[in-house]
Amino acid sequence: MPGTQVYAPRYREEWLNKIPQAGVRRRTELLYQQLDGLQALRRNLRPELLAESRKHKAAKLLRQIPCIGPIRTARLIALMQTPHRFRSKRQLWTYSGLGIETHDSAQYRYVGGQVSVPKNPSRSVV
Repeated sequence: MPGTQVYAPRYREEWLNKIPQAGVRRRTELLYQQLDGLQALRRNLRPELLAESRKHKAAKLLRQIPCIGPIRTARLIALMQTPHRFRSKRQLWTYSGLGIETHDSAQYRYVGGQVSVPKNPSRSVV
């Protein structure tokens, strides 16, 4: 994948040698160490996160939604906590980011290359 070679451990020395300033090079080395620690932590915690999310009945339902995989399902369950605290489905959908967003721009028209706003938008005829 383009742009990811800089993060690969086998190319790090090559990238570090391109940095002439000692201070910047040292900070980069520390950031690489931090990245290594986070990647190890991620590898260890990912199975735990998935196992915890499978304990909830909602996980099976959420996985049926297109583009929602196991990690996103676990994050949604953690975000929502309990769906029973919402009065309606729409509130739950909006809170969790699953709601439909609508935008209306019908009150503006292009006339002669200029944007025209009708004087009475509710009575506008196109």
